[in-house]
Amino acid sequence: MELTILGGGWVTAAGYGLLSEVKGDLFMPGEPMIPPAKAIFAQPLVRYGRFDDYTRLGCAAIALALKDAHLEEATEKRPLGVVVSTIYECFESDIAYHQTTIEEDGLYASPNLFSYTLPGIVIGEAAIHFKLTGPTFTVGDTFSGKGYNSLLSAADLIRSGSCHTVVAGWLDSPNRLLERKAEDDDGLRGALFVVLSKEQKTGLSKKVVFRDAQLWTENNKIIKSMVDLF
Repeated sequence: MELTILGGGWVTAAGYGLLSEVKGDLFMPGEPMIPPAKAIFAQPLVRYGRFDDYTRLGCAAIALALKDAHLEEATEKRPLGVVVSTIYECFESDIAYHQTTIEEDGLYASPNLFSYTLPGIVIGEAAIHFKLTGPTFTVGDTFSGKGYNSLLSAADLIRSGSCHTVVAGWLDSPNRLLERKAEDDDGLRGALFVVLSKEQKTGLSKKVVFRDAQLWTENNKIIKSMVDLF
């Protein structure tokens, strides 16, 4: 099955931008440079400033990917799916919320932090803002294969007929409260998203081939991570 990448977006310590305009390295040490709302949203996302880093980072990269695919604006609901693959998920917010539950048997537990202890909150916020009604879920990931599981899941969704277009990507925010990293943690944080579709459109329109339960470029090179598409 041949699929088309309609566009993509990225947010890392090196900056942020569109897949169609990538120049130079995507990664560098440090925390991701999460863009201000006015730089990426055609219509205001009013809660953006109150999000935790994980949710704000994911929504920003999804917005950029949809912009690159010319799908950022919609007046009606659309059957587009969203799949996010992540390693640490919303671990930072989990720890921060837990710290508020320690005293007085949880009397001072933060209701504001609680809503960000679910890894799928970023999908819900993006789906509401961009009127996406297709399948949405979060899957696990690996450091060496950033975003690969989301791509594979997106291709499966499209092949099954569940939807014709899926926003798929890798998302991992800074973990300032993490005391011990995984042994294979490369320390890189950020978000890379692409819009994968059965539709054929002019413009960027990179091709991805889904066969034998693996993903390949149109030049017959196996895709091992989301980074291979950028």
